[in-house]
Amino acid sequence: MDQKLIENGIFAFYLTSEKSGIPSELTFGYIDESKYTGDIHWADVKMQYMFGVQLDDIVFNGKSSGICKGKGCLITFDSGTSLMSFPPAAVKGLALAGVPFEKHVKRCKSAKDFGNLDLMI
Repeated sequence: MDQKLIENGIFAFYLTSEKSGIPSELTFGYIDESKYTGDIHWADVKMQYMFGVQLDDIVFNGKSSGICKGKGCLITFDSGTSLMSFPPAAVKGLALAGVPFEKHVKRCKSAKDFGNLDLMI
């Protein structure tokens, strides 16, 4: 395993499904080059306490939600939860963009029908 030590604070989530047979992983302090392809794009930490970085947009099925336009949206990474949380205004905006939530149900025949949610950092 080729690992490159990074002196500045760095962490990475490598998330997989149980069906893949490959375990998910959380690493601190190094880059495991076997876990990604392409270039790394660094994001400045805007909020030290929670490792908050700038969130530029939330895109659902290729369409911008516009929620972060002109606002200082931040996203934090939490390895202690399997949930995503949003402030009420963001939930309302995402629901208007067609993103399903507990109170904004979308009937799906399969997981593929749910759609793609991309967080643009």
